Amino acid sequence: MALFAILRQLFIFTLVSFLFMQAKEAIRLLICSPSQHEAETLTSLLRNAGHPTRAHLIQDLEGLKDKLSEQVWDVCLCAMEMPELTGKQVLNEINRQGKDIPTIYVHDEVDSIIAEKVIKAGAVDLVPSGEYNHLLQVVLREIKNLKLRRELREAEALLREAEKRCQVLLESAQDAIAYAQDGMHLFVNDSYANLFGYDDSDDLLTMPLMDMISSSDQGRFKIFLKDFTSGKCRSGEFECKMLNVADTEVDTRILFAQATYEEEPCMQLIIRGNSGNAELESKLKQISSQDLLTGLYNKQYFNEQLADSVDKAVISGSKGAVAYVNIDGFGQCKSDVGIEGADMVVCDVAHLIRSKCREEDLVARVGEDIYGILLHDSSAEQAQGFAEHIRSSIQDHLVAVDQRTIQITVSVGLALINESSRSPKEVLQHAHEASYHVRKMDGKEKGNGVYLYNPSELASTDGARLSAKITSAIKENTLKLLFQPIINLRDESGEHYETLLRLIDSDGSDVSPQEFLPDISSELKRKLDRWVILNAVKRLAQQRAQGHDTRLFINLTNETLVDDTVLPWLQKLLKASKLPSKSLIFQFTEADCINHMMQAKAISLSLNKLGCMVAICRFGSAIDPFKVFEHLHVDFVKVDGSFTQELESEKGMASLKELLVRIGEHEKASIVPFVENANIVAQLWTSGVSFIQGYYLRGPAASMDYTFSDD
Repeated sequence: MALFAILRQLFIFTLVSFLFMQAKEAIRLLICSPSQHEAETLTSLLRNAGHPTRAHLIQDLEGLKDKLSEQVWDVCLCAMEMPELTGKQVLNEINRQGKDIPTIYVHDEVDSIIAEKVIKAGAVDLVPSGEYNHLLQVVLREIKNLKLRRELREAEALLREAEKRCQVLLESAQDAIAYAQDGMHLFVNDSYANLFGYDDSDDLLTMPLMDMISSSDQGRFKIFLKDFTSGKCRSGEFECKMLNVADTEVDTRILFAQATYEEEPCMQLIIRGNSGNAELESKLKQISSQDLLTGLYNKQYFNEQLADSVDKAVISGSKGAVAYVNIDGFGQCKSDVGIEGADMVVCDVAHLIRSKCREEDLVARVGEDIYGILLHDSSAEQAQGFAEHIRSSIQDHLVAVDQRTIQITVSVGLALINESSRSPKEVLQHAHEASYHVRKMDGKEKGNGVYLYNPSELASTDGARLSAKITSAIKENTLKLLFQPIINLRDESGEHYETLLRLIDSDGSDVSPQEFLPDISSELKRKLDRWVILNAVKRLAQQRAQGHDTRLFINLTNETLVDDTVLPWLQKLLKASKLPSKSLIFQFTEADCINHMMQAKAISLSLNKLGCMVAICRFGSAIDPFKVFEHLHVDFVKVDGSFTQELESEKGMASLKELLVRIGEHEKASIVPFVENANIVAQLWTSGVSFIQGYYLRGPAASMDYTFSDD
């Protein structure tokens, strides 16, 4: 009956939300190596680091030519010398086909002379054979750089398209628009020419802008331009009298902005007649950018100005900083003094911060209890000194709320703005993380500190903190299990769910294992696995006691594969729970099984003897994934999520169907994850897949109450 449930949902759902977890995009890896074992090791290297990887082994020039022309690749790992292919040939062919594929040489002998030679030839690096940790960091660096290059190319293409559209709009715009460089007109549209009585816009080209300013306003105009160009003037608006073709004065209001025209830096001018409502328009503009409670600027205006500062820093090398000021214990404060009293606290702190800032600094309320300060022309030392002044001033300040006196402290996070800033969003995120980090510093558990964002320091402390957090969660039993249904397309009886572990973050949000497993110890992974097994068995026993024929897929780490004590423990647990052994399906990743083949073989056979089932997930990324079936007893095979991501293309669907056919030939039940819309279900219907799973059907939930049939 599950078949009819799927059909029903196909008709009900037409749009699917993509706000939930998606599969990570797989790294496309070309490996030029004489050894398949080495290629498998390199592939596992990335997968074990949490990066889905689709690899292909190349051992001759013809194979390289074919694969390069077939699809886009992200990185090439290349042995310098092979029986039928050399590193030089690999680079030549990549360059011949015009591919942007960072190529990393791997060689037994590495010295500065060889490294210099290969880098000059076009390789991005040379790594000694067997130095896998070194190689991993180089690959991840080049993947990041490649992503940036691709984003840049896409942005440049979009910019060119936007410039074409803008040129059309400029020429036909009703507003009078001009571009000027070094005081000379570069471009004027017809509306600009008509405003000043010129029949042809070309008559104004190369005309000095100053010649069109009334002599009575030229002095003010020179000062304004100087301040605006240097960044001292915060407003880009100037009112003056301009001269038309008959030397008659015209009241105008000019809106200035920094811009580029035909790749040249210049100023954009939008000129409007002075309507006499300038004061009203100014007030409306102020209201639209103001936080109504505190009178500070609002978050939208702050983000706009932050974006301008970041762009200016990247283009011209200016510097600055963002201070993220977070009131400590605001939730408790609200409980103590009530909502209105809390508003009074927010306003009082806002006025204090504004009074301590320079005139040129921009202060905004960016959250309920959070203030953002944009510091112009500020070094790291200056920003830290300013932040400490703000912190101590607030600590010494007493806030009067009705008949009570409240003392407030703040945690201030700082992030610098310079030529290396990637985006305003990232700068603000770094300031937020720095503010959050204050409460993790020794002696600052309740806040009241200042911290300048430093990724290397955060990385060095996060591992120990994370381990302590997980250990505490295991001890206090505060981890969370979620269950996502897996739907059988063969209309067989039984209900299947995958068990998913979540760590609860300090803000109440769920943290996926992919985010913390790579950073914790082997011992802690074993403890997590046993916690998951124990609690999944308890939940399954409750579910089956209610009459449900439920089976659970339980994900386990590589540490359980090599844990000799887990099977005796599991045998006792099964006996105590009185559950049917086949109701438990233990799931390992393809990479873990390949890396620990002997242990995986032993545990799969032992689980089979206990009556339990075994599943392999993230299947299909290895050089030869089907070799695992020669050694392991496997009942279910879940394909890698990257295959589902490619179903929009005809080639992607063909690749998945071929994989599913071969899984079926080995008499394994196949599972396709990340089914996110009706179109994918329709394509999978005739592909031969046994099970499907994804948010289109239902996302992970705390309860096992999915309706598997119409009954």
